[in-house]
Amino acid sequence: MDEMFFESIVKNSPMAYAYHKIILNEEGTPCDYIFLDVNSAFEEMSGMKRENMIGKKVTEAMPDIQGDSFDWIKVYGKVALNGGMEEYERYSEVLDRWYRVYVYSPEPYYFVVNFMDISKERKQVEERDQLMEILRERDLEFHFIIENLPFCLGMVQLDGTFLYINPSGQALYELEEATYYGQSIIPYWEESKEWIRFVEAVKVTGLIRDYEMNLKMPSGKVFWAIGIGMLFQYQGKVCILLAQYDITQRRQAEKALMESEEKFRSIFEYASESILIVQNSRIQINNPMFSNLLGYSKEELFDKPFLELVHEEDRPKAKEVYYERLSGEEPEKRPQYRVVCKDGSIVWVEVNGVRAKWLDKPAIEYFLVDITEQKKVEDALRASEERLRMIMGFSSDVTWIFNFDQLKLTYVSPSIFHFLGYHPEELMKMNPVDLVPNEFRLKTKQILIQNIKEFMAKPEESNTYTIELQNIHKDGKRIWTEMSSKNRYNDKMEVEIVSSSRNIEERKHAQQEVLYLSYHDQLTGLYNRRYYEEELRRMDTKNNLPITMILADVNGLKLTNDAFGHMTGDLLLKRTVEIFHQNSRCGDIIARIGGDEFVFLLSRTNKEEAEEMISRMKAAMAKEKVENGILSVSFGSATKTMADQDIYYIFSEAENAMYQQKLKESISMRNQTIQIITDTLFRDNQEEEVHNRRVSELCKELAIAMELGEDMIHHVTVAGFYHDIGKIGLDKHIISKMEPMTEEEWIQFRRHPEKGYQILKSSAEFAQAAQYVLSHHERMDGNGYPQGISGEDIPLPARILSVADAYDTMRNPRGYHEKWSQEDAVRELLKNAGTQFDEAVVRIFVDMVLRQSLEGFK
Repeated sequence: MDEMFFESIVKNSPMAYAYHKIILNEEGTPCDYIFLDVNSAFEEMSGMKRENMIGKKVTEAMPDIQGDSFDWIKVYGKVALNGGMEEYERYSEVLDRWYRVYVYSPEPYYFVVNFMDISKERKQVEERDQLMEILRERDLEFHFIIENLPFCLGMVQLDGTFLYINPSGQALYELEEATYYGQSIIPYWEESKEWIRFVEAVKVTGLIRDYEMNLKMPSGKVFWAIGIGMLFQYQGKVCILLAQYDITQRRQAEKALMESEEKFRSIFEYASESILIVQNSRIQINNPMFSNLLGYSKEELFDKPFLELVHEEDRPKAKEVYYERLSGEEPEKRPQYRVVCKDGSIVWVEVNGVRAKWLDKPAIEYFLVDITEQKKVEDALRASEERLRMIMGFSSDVTWIFNFDQLKLTYVSPSIFHFLGYHPEELMKMNPVDLVPNEFRLKTKQILIQNIKEFMAKPEESNTYTIELQNIHKDGKRIWTEMSSKNRYNDKMEVEIVSSSRNIEERKHAQQEVLYLSYHDQLTGLYNRRYYEEELRRMDTKNNLPITMILADVNGLKLTNDAFGHMTGDLLLKRTVEIFHQNSRCGDIIARIGGDEFVFLLSRTNKEEAEEMISRMKAAMAKEKVENGILSVSFGSATKTMADQDIYYIFSEAENAMYQQKLKESISMRNQTIQIITDTLFRDNQEEEVHNRRVSELCKELAIAMELGEDMIHHVTVAGFYHDIGKIGLDKHIISKMEPMTEEEWIQFRRHPEKGYQILKSSAEFAQAAQYVLSHHERMDGNGYPQGISGEDIPLPARILSVADAYDTMRNPRGYHEKWSQEDAVRELLKNAGTQFDEAVVRIFVDMVLRQSLEGFK
């Protein structure tokens, strides 16, 4: 390449170029230099024209250079004289610029200078240095701040290795400053997979905020933290700048808040009272209980004017209270309104409301309690109180209240006038003690004081107690009273006795009667077995010796009862007792110890005196005439003469003596009674007597014809005569009735075989005949009465009696029945032979008693 090419490069180079020759002074020291050549870049850099510089000394072209703090001539001269190259950066005060200067000498005394304006670069460096200084200062500040941050700040590699962590982080992770470097953060995470998910999230976005993580420390402490992660270059490595805040308390608070909100939500949803919020007089929200109360859905209630639900009569008051609450006022008491349900029914509610905020605006939160049932109870209570006042006004019982602390009556019901003759206001001025007879005062006072002491010790267990006493009427007479009382405290905490007094005069009389009956026989008025047993134990002492016991047994009482009824038997007993009283002493104890048995307890009475008493009673009875019966009593006696004798043994001896006497007297007495019964029956109905005699005769003939033997003939004959003795118990109109019997009469009539059996069996003489009388209306086919037996189970004499009775009834009818001819009667017997009657008995009866040929009835 030619010289012109290089010259062109120099001339057009962007780097300033100048070619100089050094000038020496007399001492040979550089003192100036001459401009030999410059390029365009130098002209631009120096701000001078080429023609003003070429051939001139620098001190001429740039006179201010000598005052520059840098000795340019000296530095350039050194290179020009010594050769080599120098590079340096200098500030030219003349040009007010920074230059990077390259100076070299191509030959002695000559040198070339290349200038590069680095003012901009130097300014940047200076600014950088200033910035670096600032950064160094800031770094110290930031380091102080980071070291003292209240939260964890650390630099962690993507694999979890700690590169840096501040003191708060060291405390959080329980690390020491000297040992944390190089440790892994992953074991501190509750789940290691969560760290991987965190790193991936940071890598995707470069920055992640509010990332919640669950951490567990070596000490076992577990807590929640919220973190910020940012990708960062640190020490030439891709890391995560991690900031963490312990939010355990916040999480706990949030959990507690959530639980609290859930609890209050549950309370709202499941509250037993109705809850609603009203804003601008419209319902904003309500719980299910309010919907259930009124029958509206939540959607139907939303934004509904709440006053529309209030009963029109209560609406003005509800509106007034609503605005009072909005203004901050509170009603004196919780108002009660009627609300109208969807179906038109009315519900009473008690309303409590509080001023609240709903969506940052004033509202009223209402709490409603359904008091419909309470209202019903209150209405019922008012009605009950009114009824009670009426009852107390008209009741025969007296209610009164006595203030025990003040010792005076504070209330007496109006019924006191009918009770004791006093008006309430009159009695309240009196001392209640004056109403109690002296003999009742002490006991009554003791009972009242004892119960008051018990009440004051345990007032919650106050019990009702009852006192029976007499009160003195205004007219002076005494009245038995039952006083039921209960103690209480009044509103002044004074003890009060609340009592109800009842007239128990009738009850007292009834009690006395019951007491009398508990020791006396109701029918005869004598002492009963209970009294006898107690008196026997009391009497059995040495002072009462000799003690004689007489036992008496009324003969034939059962027979009389069976035949004539218990009224006749009772009359017999009463007359017997009258004779006992007439022939005994005033202090003698007579007791009825059985249906027909009596006992006499005679203190200080010997055997002879007792026998004399028995003789007087027997003589009196022998003279006694009793309708439809015989007054007969068997007696037996025994006497205790020594203290060591057993009184119960004496009783047994008297009893044995009585039974021995009874054996002697009873057979004759029973036969006499049966005769009386028969006479009575026949006296009232002579047809019955004639019928019974004919039947007896027919039975005898038929038994003889059947060759039954003398005893059997005798018993069947007796049975025929007495077969209707049981009719003694029938009403007389039934026996003589001229029209068919009613069903009830027929039932009564069918009992006469049993009645006759009971009468006759009491006598040994008629016991056999009694069996035949019992069965004489039985049928061979089992359709008879009273036992319904059949065939051979029916005694043969009864079968004979049945045929004889039927035949005579047909031939000699009584009452409304028509008379049958003999032929018709025989045909009827033969017709019913084998069903109603014994066929063999019928045939013998027709053939041998009636002497009718059976051939004529075929």
